[in-house]
Amino acid sequence: MKKVMFFIILLFISLTFCTERYKDPVFKTEKILNLVYAEKIPHLKQKHFVTALTNGLKLSSDIIPKLNFYQSRNTTKDIDLRFNLYQPKIDSIHKRPLIIVVHGGAFISGSKDDKNQPIIDYCDSLSSRGYVVASIDYRIGLILNSVENQLVIDSLDLKRAIQWGVQDLERAILYFKNNAEQYKIDADKIFVMGNSSGAVLALHFAMEKEINVKGIVSLWGGVLNKNHIKNIMAPVLFIHGESDEIIPFKEGRIMDLNFIKEENHFIPAFTSIISAFDLKFFSPIFYGGGYMASVLKESNKRHKTYFLENTGHEFYYIEPHKTNVLMQIIEFLNENLLLH
Repeated sequence: MKKVMFFIILLFISLTFCTERYKDPVFKTEKILNLVYAEKIPHLKQKHFVTALTNGLKLSSDIIPKLNFYQSRNTTKDIDLRFNLYQPKIDSIHKRPLIIVVHGGAFISGSKDDKNQPIIDYCDSLSSRGYVVASIDYRIGLILNSVENQLVIDSLDLKRAIQWGVQDLERAILYFKNNAEQYKIDADKIFVMGNSSGAVLALHFAMEKEINVKGIVSLWGGVLNKNHIKNIMAPVLFIHGESDEIIPFKEGRIMDLNFIKEENHFIPAFTSIISAFDLKFFSPIFYGGGYMASVLKESNKRHKTYFLENTGHEFYYIEPHKTNVLMQIIEFLNENLLLH
């Protein structure tokens, strides 16, 4: 019996020393839903009929078809902005690093709860490693204009959506900095991680705002203004497919609607709308992870890359990519936690 107890104690000690906080899953995760980080924020009110149409499409149950299109900016309503909190259970540390997760969805879909996006699955995994994780909602929706019997999204409204999203991300960061003690987080160790349109917001925030964050994780993101890339001060991890057809790897127009329609790519409900209404999108030039990394390299700014050849947008839906991307993120976070 003594030998058995000795073996159990020895096994416990070995497992304890073999696992390491922030690198390995150490904790069970506690999840708290629908907390508020900003109140009474003006948002678009008058939905376009296309929104109701997509809600009625009969698609498979694992697809979220709802798209958020609006008629104009003239009418607004106040909304609260919410987040889901993931944190380690039974954790004695009182100043823990925070990761703010910003979902994707082309500014027309997605949410903090969208389990169809692997970045939301990552919340549990990162929290089990000792991070506090906040998956946030932000104001989504684009305005559809009617021009000569066609539905049109113009580049100015896309810029408006990006501006509003950056404002909401800034609100979230300031909320956590101001309430760091309540959530037992270190206000100086806040990371931002975004997927697709969420990465667009994270990168624009890093370019435009003077609020310090510990690092940015961009999953296939990009920016509008190449001249401001050098303003980024936080370390950045760029993950991007070199054949990305939605947000260009280097330089180009985002969301090639012809490709989406022909390949039935992206959100199926969106594909249906493109075909039915001959939707036009006057998209601006974007500069993706490949271009941005080259600028930061010339400027001697801290960054890391994980680029894959012959790979498109959001390639982390299948293995081994889903796990490989997560490991890249964990490694980047750990490297930058050690920096002062």
